[in-house]
Amino acid sequence: MPCNKISDIVEGHVLELLHQGYSQPRIVHILKLDGINISQSTVSNVKRKIGRQRNSESKIKIFRTKSRLPRSIVNKVIKKIDINNPPTQRAIAKSVHIAQSSVSNIIKNAGFSLRKKRKVQSLTSSNIIKRRKRSRRFYLQLANHRYKKFITTDESWFYLDGVGGKRKLLY
Repeated sequence: MPCNKISDIVEGHVLELLHQGYSQPRIVHILKLDGINISQSTVSNVKRKIGRQRNSESKIKIFRTKSRLPRSIVNKVIKKIDINNPPTQRAIAKSVHIAQSSVSNIIKNAGFSLRKKRKVQSLTSSNIIKRRKRSRRFYLQLANHRYKKFITTDESWFYLDGVGGKRKLLY
C-alpha cells in the first residue's frame, strides 16, 4: 500500500516554519489556514528528515542495532542464579539495577530453564498466636474418629514452625 506523498513545496514550507521556530502543532494550524491539510506526524517526519521514506511508494526498513547489556552485568546475574536457592528475578533486578525483563532475557539466553517458586503461606505473629489457641479445640473435635465426618477443602497442613521461610527457586 503506497504512502501518501507530500509535494516538495509543502515540505519546503514546513522546513521554513521549523527554522522560524514554530512548534509542530502551530505549523499544522498555520498550514490549515493556508488551505493545506497536513498531520502533525508528517511535520515530525519532515523535522527528523525522513522525507525519503515518506515520499517512497513502500516502507523503507530501518535497521536498529539491539542494545546490549554490559558483560559485567550479565556475569553478575548468572552468578546470582547459578546457586542452590537463587533469589527471585525481581530481587536480582533490584540488586543489579536493571529491568526484570532484562533479567528474564539473560536467564533465557544463558540456557537456564525457569521453574516457578511455589506459593507458601506467610503467617503474621498474630495469626500464629490465634492458631495456637484454636488448634487444641480443633484437635478435640477431630478426636475419637470423629474426623471422618469433617470435609475439608484444603488438604494441606500448615505447621507453625514452617512459615515465613524462603521458597525454593530453580533455574
